Amino acid sequence: MREFEEIIEFIKTKSQNSQGVFLYLPNLTDFQKQEMEFHDAIHQDEIEVHQLNALRNVYYHNYFKKFLYRLPKSSVILEVGSGSGYDLFSVLEQGYNLIASDISPASVGFIKKQVDVRFSLLADKIIYLVADGQNLPLPDNSVDAVFLVACLHHFENQHSALTEIARVLKPGGQIILAMEPSRFMMWFTKLFSSAKGLRIHDGHSEADETHPGYGRSDWEKIIADNPLSMVRLKRVWLLQGFLHYGLEALFRIFKLKKRIKLPLFIEWPLLIIDELLLKIPIINQLNWHWIAVISRI
Repeated sequence: MREFEEIIEFIKTKSQNSQGVFLYLPNLTDFQKQEMEFHDAIHQDEIEVHQLNALRNVYYHNYFKKFLYRLPKSSVILEVGSGSGYDLFSVLEQGYNLIASDISPASVGFIKKQVDVRFSLLADKIIYLVADGQNLPLPDNSVDAVFLVACLHHFENQHSALTEIARVLKPGGQIILAMEPSRFMMWFTKLFSSAKGLRIHDGHSEADETHPGYGRSDWEKIIADNPLSMVRLKRVWLLQGFLHYGLEALFRIFKLKKRIKLPLFIEWPLLIIDELLLKIPIINQLNWHWIAVISRI
């Protein structure tokens, strides 16, 4: 707890404090301002829009969180790009000390309100921080783990972001990059970019519109020149990707009142088949997402 308190004191010297939320956003670029405005507008719809409670998401979110749960309970864990707090809340319930950071003030404010109502007994174990992940008001070697979920590709300079994250991470600590888009996913979804009725959000994210996605070889390039080593790189979704976006298309084309939720006896076999297919060379190039577990040397 002492380390956590020292981090709080350090942040106080760098940031403004507004109703329990620390704000540190110096010199934002136009790209960063646009991303902030985009995520200010969409954060509350994240769970529903991305169907995060469907098995195909729950399974893989639990998969990457198991690496965090191996840490001692006294650990300090930073989430960069906390969004609606979907993953952060479950980590908080495990008793860890958390830093919820996002470039979106609305997102961080939403998380604070949720914690105040739902997890008030754990309020002293979380820091709320509005900041850009490329410029964090945190001491060197101060956190035990950092996780980002579908966030890395939203940075203007991903290599710079990982350099900054490596700076605040203790040696031996882990970075988890979860549910990052593959090259196949970005290529496939851009085929339908002109169909406005199929767009998930009305706003504009330059990253979502222009990022090419990641191939296997891209990961070593991203961590290059940093004291980082790849521990595990996992492909996520194949058939489940077609299923996920097919269901979303049906929801939008037919203007359904609710998204279609498949029973588990359909989702589980598809998940198992995907796990097998993603082990087959060439076929596994059709993965939709990546989970990368990286260690600080």
